[in-house]
Amino acid sequence: MSNPDRVSGLVILDIAPVKYTENDPSWNAVQCIIQTLKEVDLNAGKTKRDVDMELRKSVEDPALRAFVLTNLEVVSTKSQQLRWKINIIAIADQLKRIASFDVHNIDIGGDEESDLQYKGDTFLIKGGASSFVKGSHMPVISKHFPNYMLTTVKGSGHWVHAESPDATLALMKKYLDR
Repeated sequence: MSNPDRVSGLVILDIAPVKYTENDPSWNAVQCIIQTLKEVDLNAGKTKRDVDMELRKSVEDPALRAFVLTNLEVVSTKSQQLRWKINIIAIADQLKRIASFDVHNIDIGGDEESDLQYKGDTFLIKGGASSFVKGSHMPVISKHFPNYMLTTVKGSGHWVHAESPDATLALMKKYLDR
């Protein structure tokens, strides 16, 4: 990290600095959601409820759908034109790079991937029903974040902040108030 003094602590939500592949059902689910959002028709006159109904075909979990819909905004109240607050096209285009933990071509102030290390306090919150952070990931997590602390939110999946917002916020508050 080129300026570690600018970060007093780090919270990571249910992801590890590893390569996720298309063979991983959990990563596949993320790809499907992103692809679904990319294909949603946001024609003028369509409401958030219309988009919710369209998403039900691919995103069955109501909490996850509600989380996804927080990224939708009305651009014009007159025409009821909707748009994504996030750049869904860019995210979809970069999913393979995101999944690969591709840190090459990023100026990190060092020459090797091994230089990617944050030595400050790191709090990793894992969803208990998620497979994004596994026991086999602990060595690489400790390599990149030697001062990490891990906790699990039982019953929550990968979208821990959407599925268990109260528990996630309470844990983050406790960490940030340390």
